[in-house]
Amino acid sequence: MSTVAIILAADATPGFSGPKYLALLRGKSLLQHVVDDAAEWPVDEVVVALGSGADELVEAIDFGRCTVVMDPEWAEGSASPLRAALDLVSRDRTTRRCVVARGDQPGIDGATVGTLIDMASETSADAVLPKYRYAVGWPIVLDYSIWDHLMGGEGAVDLHDVVASHSGAVEVVWYDHLSPPIYDRPDDLPETQQ
Repeated sequence: MSTVAIILAADATPGFSGPKYLALLRGKSLLQHVVDDAAEWPVDEVVVALGSGADELVEAIDFGRCTVVMDPEWAEGSASPLRAALDLVSRDRTTRRCVVARGDQPGIDGATVGTLIDMASETSADAVLPKYRYAVGWPIVLDYSIWDHLMGGEGAVDLHDVVASHSGAVEVVWYDHLSPPIYDRPDDLPETQQ
């Protein structure tokens, strides 16, 4: 049974001078940080879902061994790139689990992802969420049993809300440290990087 990481990097965020995922942090783009982080995760494959600014991202990012999915319907909302990635991942019947991460959240290490995957393996949960000092965060591990439900989603979907309302088994892994920051707006970046 294989596990695939899905990095969501499709949304367009106003306020950035170009694609949000090309914003620099410590001399490297946000998405490059996340792709490099994912290379250290205990997964069998990494899929990156692109939408807004996809052509620029493909030119600028070294995706290494990642599989890149360009979602033409990304403007519909957050459900669309997740659908596109899950559609691709579900074609391989040996893939039974995915780790869904954000392309604007560098700093997720392999140990964190490994602990989430281990919990999913030990409990056979439909979903496993990290909780960083009382706040639920990313990435989220999803068993194939919930994929069909997610592939039927439309518009803007909050994956945490979908998982919370799911009737199946949901597990939580607690961490005693804060979550790595999410850089969703230009103001989220350190002033020296804006």
